[in-house]
Amino acid sequence: MKRYLNVAVAIAIVVIAGGIAAYSYAAGPQKMSGVVVSSREAAFAVSRPVTGGALLVDSILAPDDSWVVVHLDMDGKPGTRVGVAHVKRGSSAGVSVRLDPAVALTDKVIVALHADRGVRDRFEFDMMRFESSPDKPYFVDGMELAKEVPVS
Repeated sequence: MKRYLNVAVAIAIVVIAGGIAAYSYAAGPQKMSGVVVSSREAAFAVSRPVTGGALLVDSILAPDDSWVVVHLDMDGKPGTRVGVAHVKRGSSAGVSVRLDPAVALTDKVIVALHADRGVRDRFEFDMMRFESSPDKPYFVDGMELAKEVPVS
């Protein structure tokens, strides 16, 4: 009987230790990865604040058909998505991204450039299903290609 008790205790310890390790991994900082490109392949510039329910992107360099995505700022991280605009491969200028008028904007928004790798011309990205989403953000030098833009 004592032997069974020792085995049960050993199994319980392994299960608890495994649970703690899994929780620590999930709770720790995780670095997401998306579509890795160089700065010569993907970039964008925004010089003006968001005004009039739209964001104007001055210039975009995209290695393939892509999406300009605008999120509310949630303590420096992307929150609710409030706008998307499709851009073709290559250089684009003066791209306007219409923002959802039903969503109150935060003091700033986060703008990112995502690949269009799923069904063309259909934005397919879900932050809660990052790994299975085909339209992931571009990453340059280990960082997501994203910028904070003030809202006036």
